[in-house]
Amino acid sequence: GLVSTRCTSEMAQASTIGFRLERSLSRAPARVGSRDTSSARLRAPARRPVPRSLGGEKRGNAVRISASAGASESSPFRMIVLRHSDSCTQDADLRDHDRPLTSWGRTAAAKLCSELVAKGWAEPDLVLCSASTRSRETLGEMVRTHAPLGKAETHFMGSLYAFAAMDGLTADHLRETVAGLVERDGLGHVRTVMVIGHNKGWEEAATDFAGQTVKLRVANAALLEFAGEGAGTWAEAFDQNAWRLTGVAKHGLREPEKECETEFGGDGDGPMPMPA
Repeated sequence: GLVSTRCTSEMAQASTIGFRLERSLSRAPARVGSRDTSSARLRAPARRPVPRSLGGEKRGNAVRISASAGASESSPFRMIVLRHSDSCTQDADLRDHDRPLTSWGRTAAAKLCSELVAKGWAEPDLVLCSASTRSRETLGEMVRTHAPLGKAETHFMGSLYAFAAMDGLTADHLRETVAGLVERDGLGHVRTVMVIGHNKGWEEAATDFAGQTVKLRVANAALLEFAGEGAGTWAEAFDQNAWRLTGVAKHGLREPEKECETEFGGDGDGPMPMPA
């Protein structure tokens, strides 16, 4: 998983003066109509209750794409906390942020999408995706597998890559980002949100929401449904923090014979390169 060895000092700096995320030099192209906020400013998230505006994310200059049809206020709030697929590489010159999917990783992403379709979780209204290459390509393979997924309003966000490396901060960042974006952009129809990103933050966030330990290997997704009462907005749902884990969707393939042996080790994630 992503491991930050200088988290304490970084967060002390981020909470006072902030720092800019480095824009990917070789990222996969965003879909037409999607928003790219990968150059957004990074700041530590506020604790609950959830703020009603983002404040820390800069909007990209892109046209909003159409939202998924069929959502209604009677539908429960649902979250799909999805870890990107496999991106093991032996290229020592390639930045962690820019690692592409392996051939196995592309297949696994497609298989995971098919599993989400079978479970009825493949058509979110809003997708928030890490700006890393492996996360973008995971989403791309899923859209090729199930075209309706491409109808969701989609944002590529550098902060989802950065916060995943920081101890215990990802869940609050997701709460703030989802609730603030829905409020700011008038997305009251949004009932299902898919967030695509990295360990260690994704396991930590899924565990926080579910109230039980959740393990996410590459190309796995935690499926969470709001189980509280009386929440009319995402902010209110997050304030109650009453989520039920309905399951973990998996690709169903045999795992690769060798785990990733890059300088970072692990199974497809490495530590965050520090922003300049």
